[in-house]
Amino acid sequence: MEDLVKEYIDEIINSDDFNRLLKLKDMIHKEYAPLIISFKMKEAEYIEAKERPEIFDLNQKQKEFSMAKANLYSKEYVKEYFMLEEKIYKNINRDLDELKNLISNKFLKSPFLL
Repeated sequence: MEDLVKEYIDEIINSDDFNRLLKLKDMIHKEYAPLIISFKMKEAEYIEAKERPEIFDLNQKQKEFSMAKANLYSKEYVKEYFMLEEKIYKNINRDLDELKNLISNKFLKSPFLL
C-alpha cells in the first residue's frame, strides 16, 4: 500500500500541471514581490483593525486590504496559479472519492456483513 501511495504522489509531482504550478510560484514571487508585501501588510493591518476597531477605521482598512488583494489576484500568473491549484485539488479529491467508493463497495460485498 505504501508503494502505491508513493507512486501516486510521484505521479502528481511529476505532472505537467504540478511543475507549472511550481514555476508559477517562483515567477510570482520574483515578479510580484512588492504586491505580495503590500497585500500581507494590508492583511495584517485589517486583522489588527478587526481586533481593535475602537482604534482603527475598520472600513478603511477593509477597503485597503480588498484593493491590495484585487491588485495581486488580478495578475495573470496569479490567476493561472489558482486555476492550476484548483485543478490539482479537484483531481486529488476525485481520486479520493473513487478510492472511498471502491473500499465501501468491498465492504458492502463482504460475506461477513450479510
